[in-house]
Amino acid sequence: MSEAVTHQRGDVGNSMVVGASIAAWSIGVFVYYLVAGRLLGPDAYGLVAALQSVIVVLSLPLVALQWSTARTIAAAKPAERASAMATYRRALWRSSLVGVLLAVLAAATTLLIDASGTALPVGPLLLTYASAVGLVPLLVACGALQGENRYTGLAWSYASSGVLRAPLLLLLLVVPISTTDASLLAVAGAIAVGAVWAVWLTRGDLRVTSDPAPDMWRGFTRSLPAVMTGLIGIAALTNVDVVAAKLGMGGEQAGLFGAASVVAKSLLVVPQALALVLLPRVAERNARDAQTGSFLAIGIIAMLVAGAIAMLVAEVLAEPIMTIAFGSQYADAASLLVPFFGATTLLGALLLLVNHHVARSDHRFVWAVAGLAVLEIVLLVFFSGSSMAIIAVDAIVAAIGLVVHEAIYFNTDQSMIRGGAAEVRRLARRLHGTTREQG
Repeated sequence: MSEAVTHQRGDVGNSMVVGASIAAWSIGVFVYYLVAGRLLGPDAYGLVAALQSVIVVLSLPLVALQWSTARTIAAAKPAERASAMATYRRALWRSSLVGVLLAVLAAATTLLIDASGTALPVGPLLLTYASAVGLVPLLVACGALQGENRYTGLAWSYASSGVLRAPLLLLLLVVPISTTDASLLAVAGAIAVGAVWAVWLTRGDLRVTSDPAPDMWRGFTRSLPAVMTGLIGIAALTNVDVVAAKLGMGGEQAGLFGAASVVAKSLLVVPQALALVLLPRVAERNARDAQTGSFLAIGIIAMLVAGAIAMLVAEVLAEPIMTIAFGSQYADAASLLVPFFGATTLLGALLLLVNHHVARSDHRFVWAVAGLAVLEIVLLVFFSGSSMAIIAVDAIVAAIGLVVHEAIYFNTDQSMIRGGAAEVRRLARRLHGTTREQG
């Protein structure tokens, strides 16, 4: 068996492990929301849900720390390993310290405003700041695990930060604090457990005593603004449509759109899992000045196949899916699933493209995604009067992004068209060779 085939099978297995952890995290968070909603009632739950949204928004740009750490470690040559570990060590401590200082500043500001006579939910806000602090070491340490291809440890660390939320909430009910504080403390505790576990798994990497090479540290820090911008752009592209539906349609139609969005965007688990596995491989090959287009082609082909399967399933089972997931009152949202899965497939391809070029330290397309997010918002201002119009905007903007990517990279190995064609030819040659051997 060739080394390439062995690597591909390993990538598939690692993608499944990471995908399972993302799914477990999502299910854990969903169960937490169900439990918190029943315990708190509508008024208190509204506050908790809003503050959890703040944590989600904060986590998106912070993923840049994970991706940049993973790229730095994966791209390091054997002689540069000590410097890469030193870069991780410095990134972990400095970013964690900055997180703590910002949380302390936010806490002091909250207390001053509350003392001035403006009533604030001080306890819930402080616990939200604590959750944000825990996110920093969790993501940086997960980046080290990702860069070292330690996907089992990465999966457990990430999944625990979501799965443990509901069990911790139930345990905290015996503590003499408000249910609202218990709900937010459970989130902070689950994130802290995941962070401690991830850092513990990388304890050997943190024993390095040397400083990172100046060039490696500069490369790490200089990549962060572009990566953060690209991730914020992806976050806008995959979330602003729900806001537009609420503002443009409101009422029942917005609710149906939101429910269909939850189901359709579950497909984004596929590119998220692929991105985590492919980033270190691309970074390592790029550091050797080897071609990386085959990885891009494999990721895009896998995304298109997954999207096609989802659309076929939705064509047949859309109404049962919506009814089982949300109840019979959401059955009318079934008609949105097939086009929504199509748009989400294109958005997932954009996520893979951003991840690929971050791994290569090539930020041209990463910056372009920020422009796509602005275009999405502008179009939704004018075309948000119906669910199909909003889905069409999603698909059109994503398609424009794919065209822009090809315009930038068409004459290179990074072209999706060229890379995809080369991958198809390679598979055809392998199948032909297998047929000849059997004959």
